Amino acid sequence: MAGEAVQTVSARWPGLKNVYALIAYLLLFQAFTGLHPWRLLPKQQARLQQYQQNEAPKAADSYFQPMADLVLPHGYQLEEHFVTTADGYILRMFRIPARPASASAPPASTASTCTNNSSSSACSSSNNNSTHSTAAPVVLMQHALLDTSAGWLLLGPGRGLAFQLADAGFDVWMTNSRGNRYSRNHTRLNPDADASFWSYNVDDLVEYDLPASIQYAKNATGQQQLVYIGYSQGTMIGLAALSSQPDIAASISLAVLMAPVAFTTAMTSPAFVLSAKVRFENYALSIFGGQGEWGSFRQANAEAMLPICRRFPRFCMGYLTAFCGKNPKGNLDPELVPLVFQHLPAGTSVNIMAHWAQGIRRGCKKHLYRFDHGTDCSSSVMSTSNSSRRCNLEVYGQHHPPVYDLAKITTPIALFTGKASHHTSIIWGFELAGICSGDL
Repeated sequence: MAGEAVQTVSARWPGLKNVYALIAYLLLFQAFTGLHPWRLLPKQQARLQQYQQNEAPKAADSYFQPMADLVLPHGYQLEEHFVTTADGYILRMFRIPARPASASAPPASTASTCTNNSSSSACSSSNNNSTHSTAAPVVLMQHALLDTSAGWLLLGPGRGLAFQLADAGFDVWMTNSRGNRYSRNHTRLNPDADASFWSYNVDDLVEYDLPASIQYAKNATGQQQLVYIGYSQGTMIGLAALSSQPDIAASISLAVLMAPVAFTTAMTSPAFVLSAKVRFENYALSIFGGQGEWGSFRQANAEAMLPICRRFPRFCMGYLTAFCGKNPKGNLDPELVPLVFQHLPAGTSVNIMAHWAQGIRRGCKKHLYRFDHGTDCSSSVMSTSNSSRRCNLEVYGQHHPPVYDLAKITTPIALFTGKASHHTSIIWGFELAGICSGDL
């Protein structure tokens, strides 16, 4: 009845639809960017300020705990690995080794920590379970935009894909893209002080993050090939890498793409479309003082959302469905919503969001473009607060960004898509099938 009433009112006053859209966007804006378009209530403001001013910086090891809480209580092993990219970013990967096929009960939970500078014998471990070569098939899982490795685990054993793969005998490696809550680290740059830390875009995830992660997993396991699983932005990263880097293509025996993204013309997410149309990324850069961080994870925000989502799960579910896609068949468990908001949003760069926005504004259905740095190479532009700002002519040697030639992909691909996603559609799956030359 309430829905019919809203439709009746909207029919009589069509302008109200814009009001509803604006309210929904403001809610999404606050939830997924970390910015506040309105002033917080005094009590909330004081709590947030106290957290930001008084909480001591966490040690790197403390970031292991959220993942450990999702894995270790269920009897699975968990390893923490640190991968340094060619351009100095330090990425945190998590590994769940394959469970023995003969195990009738969960093994004792164990944890270990390793780096790409550690040999197998030097890899520290709470139970002496160091990184070692394995005969188990290796799978590398790349998360979505504003997500983390936790996204593969939130459903729990028997439902979460990472758990199911480990149960099926796979050696599971879960990545974390630069800039999210688990990978805010660099050999030289401070993410809280150096604007250039946030100057990266999707191309950098393709050129640096994915190759470093794959090579690390291959070295640690002794396997020459692995299965790649990407979700949403993870599929975009995979497609771009497979089409442009032969070494990556040779290392992946199968690419499993869930909610595949190459073209953003069919996107209907209010937050994404409106942000792209108004070029909100430029406004965000000015708010962040040129640092360019978007949607950073804040523990205080997560704690504030927990009681709200427990008391009003459908309200919080509205955030997720409006941002990520509809839920007409009840596929999202309301009891899971509070846990989701303990891990999202996880943070990225404004340039990543700008890369998506460029695709929406461009409206191209046949090409996946590299990041558009613009055509203005004047000294006035080059001397902005972001010292790494460059133009297309300097980066690419041409005035317009080149494309990733998806027709060059020969790696076998499995596509999984849904009908109600705001980010992808089943049409995109057919479009990809018509462009890629690999087995589908």
